[in-house]
Amino acid sequence: MSKVILKTALKTLLVVVVVVLVAFGVASLGFPSDMAGLCEKSGNYSMATGYASLSYTYSKDVNDLNRCFTDSVYAGNDSDIVKFGDKLIADEKFTEVCESITVIKVKIGDEEIEVPIDYKQYVYGRLAAAKYRSGKKDEALELAKTAMEEVSDFPKNNALAILSLQVSESGDKDMADKLLLEVQTRTPADEDKAYYDTLVDELNKVGK
Repeated sequence: MSKVILKTALKTLLVVVVVVLVAFGVASLGFPSDMAGLCEKSGNYSMATGYASLSYTYSKDVNDLNRCFTDSVYAGNDSDIVKFGDKLIADEKFTEVCESITVIKVKIGDEEIEVPIDYKQYVYGRLAAAKYRSGKKDEALELAKTAMEEVSDFPKNNALAILSLQVSESGDKDMADKLLLEVQTRTPADEDKAYYDTLVDELNKVGK
């Protein structure tokens, strides 16, 4: 009698598992955007990137492409950052995305705060840093310089600054010297001078 009950229980469990797997598969293929959202809420940004990528394959919407990029940044996956970042800045609607995003959410401890940002500089900076970490140093520098072509001063969190912080953290003397030369061609606004001076000091510590 106990064997019959055990077999019945195992069969029922197997059916439940199959149903769950089928439902998961349907949700994954049919609702990738929703699945990406679930993964983001759970902090699994690697899986979120995959689902966002599937959603972008269906939609070709630049906002889905941007989601791929931001999820890959949060996941810390340099190959994905480069892959989706290159596509994002080449998209004809990239400017529209940058105009629509003026703040990003940053988690400090258990608190999440909104930080004002120039989204173009953020994307170019994160992409440049990822390319630098991937060994594409010259490409990274040119990318950061390109982002600053229409910027006359040196605002906080610009692409050159983001790349400079990565290079300083890496202790790369040659790259620090190259960045220092580029940074010092610029004059910061009064409100950004302390930020600029701190960045120059950090590059000087690594370079020369």
